[in-house]
Amino acid sequence: MPNNTKSDPTLAPPSARRVVRQDERRLVILIANSKGGCGKTTLATNLTAYFSLAGQAVTLLDLDPQQSATQWVRLRQDPMVEALGWPADEPVSLGRLQDQLQRARDVVVIDSPAGMDRHTLDHVLRVAQVVLIPVLPSPIDIRATTRFVQNVMLAPSYQRRPRRLAVIANRARTRTRMYEALRQFLASLKIPYLVTLRDTQQYVQAMADGGSMLDPSGPRHQADQRHWRLIGEWLEVQRHLIRSLPGFR
Repeated sequence: MPNNTKSDPTLAPPSARRVVRQDERRLVILIANSKGGCGKTTLATNLTAYFSLAGQAVTLLDLDPQQSATQWVRLRQDPMVEALGWPADEPVSLGRLQDQLQRARDVVVIDSPAGMDRHTLDHVLRVAQVVLIPVLPSPIDIRATTRFVQNVMLAPSYQRRPRRLAVIANRARTRTRMYEALRQFLASLKIPYLVTLRDTQQYVQAMADGGSMLDPSGPRHQADQRHWRLIGEWLEVQRHLIRSLPGFR
């Protein structure tokens, strides 16, 4: 009997049928760091607000067991934003991630948990196009981020297809000795260092109400909002390159 597996996808092995070609129109952004408390959810929610306010439909995929990003989406009640949660007792699998992305919107922001093992990290890298890494200005966070960046670059999926990486300094006070050490560390990584987000309770207050730093108007918020626009503009450039240059993705 002739082998028709190649011509009939329904006859392919289950593992082969699970590999789904990613929609080229979709931008998938992974927010990740092995260190907890570095601001992954803050970055994920504010980025979601940025794209929504720009008129783009966003899916916030919440892999963090605390589900803080999902709660933020409920509070925000924005028709341009949907949350996809993940059961706390269910391991992150590539097949389930791909299934979730099939029903996601044009922009996907993934809020990842702290302390991902190498298999989970490889799975989320497999579906992502861009990785944003928040880091705090402390020796512990700098060391943890160094190890995390190394783990990303050694992951099998990254080795097969390098992703676009960028670092964002979070809760930083620029006129301090520790910030200067952080700045030198970020420069040594040889990956883009986008912005420094200032240390302010306004992020906590905004998130508690389903808000973002991009919502308020007035001159006192302009500096913070400019930082988020810079991040968004960099991501838009990456999306354009992914779409237009063969092999870039």
